[in-house]
Amino acid sequence: MTYRPRYHFAPPFGWMNDPNGLCQFNGVYHMFYQYHPFGVEWDDMHWGHATSYDLIHWEHKPIALRPGQDYDRDGVFSGSALNVDGVLHLYYTGNVWLDEQREELKQVQCLATSTDGVTFTKHPNNPLITGEPERGNAHVRDPKVWTENGRYYMILGTRDVKDGKVVLYESNDAIHWTERGVIAGETGEHGWMWECPDLFSLDGRDVLLLSPQGMEPDDDRYHNLHQCGYFIGSLDVDTPVYKHGTFTELDYGHDFYAAQTFQDDRGRRILIAWNAMWERNWPEQAEGWTNQMTLPRELSLRNGRLYMTPIEEVTILRRTSEQIDGTPFEGDALELTFSAIGDFTLHCFGDTATFSKQGDVLELKRDGDIRRIKADGRTFRIFIDASSIEVFVNDGEYVFSSRIYSQHRIKHKLSGHITEATLFRFTDNR
Repeated sequence: MTYRPRYHFAPPFGWMNDPNGLCQFNGVYHMFYQYHPFGVEWDDMHWGHATSYDLIHWEHKPIALRPGQDYDRDGVFSGSALNVDGVLHLYYTGNVWLDEQREELKQVQCLATSTDGVTFTKHPNNPLITGEPERGNAHVRDPKVWTENGRYYMILGTRDVKDGKVVLYESNDAIHWTERGVIAGETGEHGWMWECPDLFSLDGRDVLLLSPQGMEPDDDRYHNLHQCGYFIGSLDVDTPVYKHGTFTELDYGHDFYAAQTFQDDRGRRILIAWNAMWERNWPEQAEGWTNQMTLPRELSLRNGRLYMTPIEEVTILRRTSEQIDGTPFEGDALELTFSAIGDFTLHCFGDTATFSKQGDVLELKRDGDIRRIKADGRTFRIFIDASSIEVFVNDGEYVFSSRIYSQHRIKHKLSGHITEATLFRFTDNR
């Protein structure tokens, strides 16, 4: 019995957290990730690396970046990738601890490059950005870089005493950067630190994706230790000002953080997130590895909100299909689709978790820990893996992503007022 996923991405061994540097380079998809290869706990971060031609089947590559220089000796923290004239640029945060307790730190922004997408060289100008932003502090990290109108732009997440915020930088050569100022935050409404910012255009709007720390629970919202969500608005890089609407959670499950996006050569905006949450137990550590990623998801903007749907390539995993009618079914590599004509309950892994619709409430309960929203759920697409569940409601209008650890490995049952229930059994993709 193992918790290792059958078709989600997981590290070969060791600890993994944030996806980094998601990109498509020379026709190949690249996923880098925060990685500690020498143990199952978080420690001095490296960049792990894997490649794929379909975002489903991944090949592990040698470690891309290791700590070691005076500016990143205690960790190569999160960042992003950009193709600059045929050279793959990896922008990351170098971390140095200033005390033995790992409370005081110095963070700087750095660059490594590659022409083949496998071997990376740290830039001789490193660190590219040092010091604290004008309205921030030493916690300044997770560069997301893009190009627009012949110039390069970078955003970083930072904080001050009580407010998270995003700072914009500008460059004409992707090497030398000038701070332009804070473009979002400083209201005190959305936590005290904004990690992993990502800014992209989608259907004519500018979406700011971020992972705030320090948000308090509000009714049924914000019950994870840290959150992941977005604003929809408009960025004026000349001012610079980002005008936006309200903050919206991106995923309503227990385990979703540090989401990052990229655009592939088909024009799709694709998102992958860390399918985990800080400060919880990870039973898979007994097996020598920790954590997995979500399925890759394609983003679209509909009805004033982001929709997330599994990329179409996930269907290549389908091996067989069958209709189900309320009788128990087994398996730990499954996709389940159905429509709701009333209330229902899906019992997973011998009732370790249940997902249900009761009136206008959708609820995912895991070992008594509940995540719920009020929503009109009509269609459902549910992915069950060895230790996880991902629920897509109304073609991605709402999504729940959670890890599930159970000794009841394969027992499930769907009961209630449903129709067109189809079960797809997947090939084992390990």
